[in-house]
Amino acid sequence: MKHFTKINPLIAFLLVPALISLACNTLTRPPASNAPPESITIETDITFGSGDLVIPDPQAGLAELSSYQATLTLAFDGTRDGQPETWSKSYVMLATNEPPARQWAIETSGGTSRILAEMDGMSYEKRGEDACLANTISENDPLTERLELASFLTGVVGADEAGSETVNDVAANHYTFDQLALGQQDLTESTGELWVASEGGYIVKYVLTTKANAEFFGEGMEGTLTWDYQVSDVNAPLVLTQPDDCPLGLVDAPTLPDASNVVNLGGMLAYETSSSVADVVAFYQEQLPALGWTLQGEPAITEANALLTYTMGAKTRTIIISSSETSTEVRVLVSKTP
Repeated sequence: MKHFTKINPLIAFLLVPALISLACNTLTRPPASNAPPESITIETDITFGSGDLVIPDPQAGLAELSSYQATLTLAFDGTRDGQPETWSKSYVMLATNEPPARQWAIETSGGTSRILAEMDGMSYEKRGEDACLANTISENDPLTERLELASFLTGVVGADEAGSETVNDVAANHYTFDQLALGQQDLTESTGELWVASEGGYIVKYVLTTKANAEFFGEGMEGTLTWDYQVSDVNAPLVLTQPDDCPLGLVDAPTLPDASNVVNLGGMLAYETSSSVADVVAFYQEQLPALGWTLQGEPAITEANALLTYTMGAKTRTIIISSSETSTEVRVLVSKTP
């Protein structure tokens, strides 16, 4: 979003050890040719907050939780190119780390809504009443990294102690800070509070109000931006589901040892084997009950084909087996139980 163009570089700015130590540093550039290395000295003159708390990474501690819910509301009230501009955007994220999965509900003041999810090897997106979009998770750009809500927060250097409280059923230490702790001296007028879990060290709550002009928000913008971030339901059982009308994720099902030409898509696993139809049926009749799946009805089995149906919770697993001249084809389909 355009209004973060000035913020993200400042987050990186806070992470530079030179600024935290308020020291002068010497940086060495590799020579472009055989010339000797060129050294430059950068003098820093930044005053940080007066307190003892330093949190360079607002995501710290979250990975150690088995599950949690995070909410973030951003609201802007100001002008763009001299015209009034007011908007808000809210995020609700359900997160489990065992197994890893995320689900986001995003709403804007303009009335638009989006449901995003990343689970079972698939990423999902559903905008309003539009059809669901599903793709395998991108290893280079996963949603989990881009939309971890704590990453929207700015780290602090020098927040002041303000006692201890219980927030969202979590014992926490309370701190206050201003623009100095954000590394934004002479750039913004900011006031903030945050609560850090006494056990685990993660941020339980973070509220911030920042007043600034175009030098901070970007060309033509001036006003006040607020953040309200909270973590709740820590280590509580959370149920994450794909958005409506979306296929289920990659199928996690056992395959025969000689499986070949394996294709795993959303809701379907297909492969070929040299085993007979009877042997494939016996394999799944042994494997699936041991994994918690319950057989539904009598399997339909012939010498050339077989159909088996199993359920577990809200999922139905259907195994379709058919023989050809050269191999036996197996398809494992997973769907939502009606």
